Amino acid sequence: MSLGADVDQVSQAYETVGRRALAAGTLIVAAAGNNANRPTDPGFVGVPANSPSIMAIAAIDTALAVAPFSARSSAVDGGGVDVAAPGVDVYSSWPVAVDPKRYNTISGTSMATPHVAGLAALWAQSTGRRGRDLWSTLTQQTLRLDAAASDVGAGMVLAP
Repeated sequence: MSLGADVDQVSQAYETVGRRALAAGTLIVAAAGNNANRPTDPGFVGVPANSPSIMAIAAIDTALAVAPFSARSSAVDGGGVDVAAPGVDVYSSWPVAVDPKRYNTISGTSMATPHVAGLAALWAQSTGRRGRDLWSTLTQQTLRLDAAASDVGAGMVLAP
């Protein structure tokens, strides 16, 4: 889910849905949030990514550094960043106004989240894993980054 709100508490509605999805073998990934203004304000993981049953995705740049807007883990139960993915200057399907044959780039944890969703699909296809097992695979199959786990979780998710 490439959506979120700057709310530093778990939403019971999202948590209920996340738990039911995991129990049914479905993993939900969500954008950690763009409320940081680094280096002075690291922000916090907001709703729905701060739900214990929803995987929170941070954004990194091409140098594998934490994006300045990418939210850091918060103290709420489930408020930790789980993994990171490219989220700075990612090409989108949004045409450039002056040249509709070209496309814009967008930055945000909402651009990192589809990377992880796609990699989750590849891992599910190659391993047959679903739900919590797929979550474990995604966090284990990462490139460790030179950043705090509170900023990038287990690291950058890798393809099978």
